[in-house]
Amino acid sequence: MSYLSFAREMLGNLFKPPATSQYPFKPRKVYEADRGKVINDINNCIFCGMCMRNCPSAAITVDRNARTWKINRFACVQCKECVTNCPKKCLQMETEYTAPDTKKTEEVLQGPPPPPKPQIVLTEAQKAAIAAAQAKKAAASKAAADGTPHA
Repeated sequence: MSYLSFAREMLGNLFKPPATSQYPFKPRKVYEADRGKVINDINNCIFCGMCMRNCPSAAITVDRNARTWKINRFACVQCKECVTNCPKKCLQMETEYTAPDTKKTEEVLQGPPPPPKPQIVLTEAQKAAIAAAQAKKAAASKAAADGTPHA
């Protein structure tokens, strides 16, 4: 009896389409909530390192001084922790997955140079007040070194 049920199942499977998809030759349907690879808008990134600290697989490396952001795509587990913890919201999850590869490489993004700090322009009165304060401080430190009380 078991041979008959097996034969019936086998004949039925010969005329049915395969149950698995032919990925990557035939792409699967993408849903809105799918989590794929992490994308960084490097121009808005402030290199704070929150994504690096919250990544459970340590796939992200941020260097604030060099202004670089690195991700090891094959170490990333697509948990979306970096995206939810980014204060500038410059990280996003795409719905497409990382393409298969034979080498584990890191993607390195170089940020733009930091904006120049604004120069403070002082008026002549402000410069004179600063010079007077510095002279008073120097006189007080000299008086303290001599042991004489200051006025």
